[in-house]
Amino acid sequence: MRVVFVVGTTASGKSDYALIEAQKNHGAIVNCDSIQVYQGLDIGSAKPTREEMARVPHYLYSFAPKGSKLTAGLYSREFFNTLEEIKTKYPVVYVVGGSGFYFQAIEKGMFPAPPVSEEIKQQILNEMKTPEGAARLYEEFRTKDPKAAERIFPNDHYRLGRALELMRTLGRTLTEIQEDFEKQKKDFPYPLTKIGIRVSKPELLRRVQIRTEKMLKAGLVKEVQGLINDGYREWSALQSVGYKECLDYLEGRGAKDLKELEALIVQNTMQLAKKQRTWFQRDKEIQWIEVVA
Repeated sequence: MRVVFVVGTTASGKSDYALIEAQKNHGAIVNCDSIQVYQGLDIGSAKPTREEMARVPHYLYSFAPKGSKLTAGLYSREFFNTLEEIKTKYPVVYVVGGSGFYFQAIEKGMFPAPPVSEEIKQQILNEMKTPEGAARLYEEFRTKDPKAAERIFPNDHYRLGRALELMRTLGRTLTEIQEDFEKQKKDFPYPLTKIGIRVSKPELLRRVQIRTEKMLKAGLVKEVQGLINDGYREWSALQSVGYKECLDYLEGRGAKDLKELEALIVQNTMQLAKKQRTWFQRDKEIQWIEVVA
């Protein structure tokens, strides 16, 4: 069985490409989108329709329960379990999505992070809260591990804190930890091809505008209200683009009306697309296909 990664920005046409190719080659589609994995997040995550799912087999859509948190490590485990189950059924599997970290987890593996004590977590959190805390922590990080510090910005408090948690727990630099992991990790176990789908910025904007309008007409705001009513107000997945804007709108923040809500979702979706594009462009193994409108 061959595996084909189909990557690219949101609304670039990845799913359409994978659907056509899977039909043509008697293959299957496996989801690699960090929001489409969840039950209850249907409209705002742009999941494939029932008709599309009926055309070829689809896996790892809507398998994580509402309110749960699926890490890249947990996703990776589900991914390889799924491929093990279906490897004799299909000659090719198309892995589709825009979540670069998930793709990295399944291709490169995940460092088995040790448990970090609450004492160390609280220690770093308290230091981060002081006026000069983040700057001092970054200086500690940069002094101990200048190589790793080149990849983490001073204002990226989450990654900075996580790096220091590991360093203080293991008594080693992040670079040393990662170099050891590189030596031990295994190669991806299937023949792999990487395809990237991209469109021009004006065309992407047009697609995002059309898709956002359709989502709102299909009941995106109602979907979010239903999740709030069911007690999922604090679910971290509702902080993703499209859902967060609706959540703010329903609670009197952000957009003042539906027209403004649509514009805000479009704006933030384009910002997300820019981050996705930057992530995938770093991978020189991706073969890019330009889609013309």
